[in-house]
Amino acid sequence: MVTNYYRYITDVHERNQLVSERKIHSRNPMRGYETWFSPTRYDNPLQAQQNLALPATILPIYRLGPIPETAIENLTIGPRRVQPANGHPGGGLEIATRSPVWLLGLWSFGLNNYDTAL
Repeated sequence: MVTNYYRYITDVHERNQLVSERKIHSRNPMRGYETWFSPTRYDNPLQAQQNLALPATILPIYRLGPIPETAIENLTIGPRRVQPANGHPGGGLEIATRSPVWLLGLWSFGLNNYDTAL
């Protein structure tokens, strides 16, 4: 059985990059260019923030996926359990890669639907 993964996007700049490049690939040198994913589908952005221990200023506005594990190559981290951080309990699961992953679907929490402006 194939595991599916999701990426939780916290700003419109990353969304725009996904739309223009049609791939998921970090441009953040502060994070080692790693892109993070979780096998857990969170339907509530607050739950994603808590279980993935995201900072209080980072609330997901989009959920990207499902992405089959076969589309995510060269894992640099994980799968592993998220440790408590940023005042959140953690406990979710995560993986990371520095390799690009091609875009499959972009879920808008605000629209409660897939973003069709791709």
